[in-house]
Amino acid sequence: MSEVEPAALRAAVDDVAIRGLIAAYADVVNRRAWAELDDLFLPGAVLRLDLRDRAPVEHVGPAAVGTFIDGAIERFAFFEFVALNVRVLRDADPDRARVRTYMCELRQDHEGVPSRAFGLYQDAVVRTATGWRFAGREYQSMGRGEHGLDLMPAPEIR
Repeated sequence: MSEVEPAALRAAVDDVAIRGLIAAYADVVNRRAWAELDDLFLPGAVLRLDLRDRAPVEHVGPAAVGTFIDGAIERFAFFEFVALNVRVLRDADPDRARVRTYMCELRQDHEGVPSRAFGLYQDAVVRTATGWRFAGREYQSMGRGEHGLDLMPAPEIR
């Protein structure tokens, strides 16, 4: 059995921590615990949303992100954010990484009508003194609907 290289061990630990950041985000959204976004985002982090059927919008900072999401999901009696697949892509800088997260939202409005949404987050994350944080998030819708899905062109992968 060979010994694990320190760089490989560091990369594995970072990968787990970055995946933990994605899981923490999902947990915050599902619990609607918007104040906890402060621990996940850098103060100036930009969330850019391209829902594909209207002009993209941007929200800057964790408070603005929380306010936006809260307003967007208040129409649902049930809302569950699920990270389906997470891929961490390392940069040359060991304190930075890119992350692709394919996700699904399972929803039901107050009248009992179910719907789903699928999309892709492409994130820039950075290591800080307190752990990995989002420096920027870009979201593109891939499909949404009640029973069938209104599909959109494949997102541009960065």
